Amino acid sequence: MAKYAICMLCSNDSPNLKASIESVSALAQFFEIEIVVTDNLSRDGSQAILEDLLKRGVVGRVIEQRCTRGRGRQLAFESSDGDYVLSHMDCDDVFAAEGIRSLIEGYHSEHDGMMLMTRMSGNAWSNMTIAPRRLISSLGGWRDLNWTEDWDLWARAASKGKYINIPYPYSNPPHKRVKVRTERNRSIVKRTLMRYAKYSDCHKIGRPVFSHDESTSSSQRFVDWVAGLSVTMGRSKLDPVTNPQFEDISCRA
Repeated sequence: MAKYAICMLCSNDSPNLKASIESVSALAQFFEIEIVVTDNLSRDGSQAILEDLLKRGVVGRVIEQRCTRGRGRQLAFESSDGDYVLSHMDCDDVFAAEGIRSLIEGYHSEHDGMMLMTRMSGNAWSNMTIAPRRLISSLGGWRDLNWTEDWDLWARAASKGKYINIPYPYSNPPHKRVKVRTERNRSIVKRTLMRYAKYSDCHKIGRPVFSHDESTSSSQRFVDWVAGLSVTMGRSKLDPVTNPQFEDISCRA
């Protein structure tokens, strides 16, 4: 029987944390699972909640480390041993075990061996990925990126002919309650710094910052220029994803 590793990230998610992880743990009635969480050194009491879940055996392992999202996902992946990995399931959302069960069963019947992604329409943040461990390992896993780590992995899978994006199953959704992350500090300086970080990550992997048909402001174009120059001058580019057929949402913010 296959074992499923659910790799999650936590970053100051205490309001939803317990409900989020317990909703995922309900999958144990259908499959053999393990839950691994990388906590980004939360400061809101999340660590105490995770410690309790760990003691009760709800969570298999917790990694406490300040890191990017990509590094956090990779740490959780490396600390798990499931045959299949469910990722991009983070602790600010609450999930529906029946919906995930249906998604997993559909995956095995139609797409086994591929990297499957499904995303709520119009919501760039709430997606779910299923893939065999051996496929993720063969691609090198997640790279040390904060804003484009999911796209980067999907694009590398697509370059090997191993990626599929399916319509989100609204009739039996895997998400029960979604908290869309927003900029927690809306000052102009904070928004600009976040935009710069997003654009920099795009330039690092050769991902277009903007799609061909979207309008951009002068401030966006300026931040894009600065981010590109910084990446070039700092020689921080990673091996680009060379697959022009792969398309997904832009980095725009």
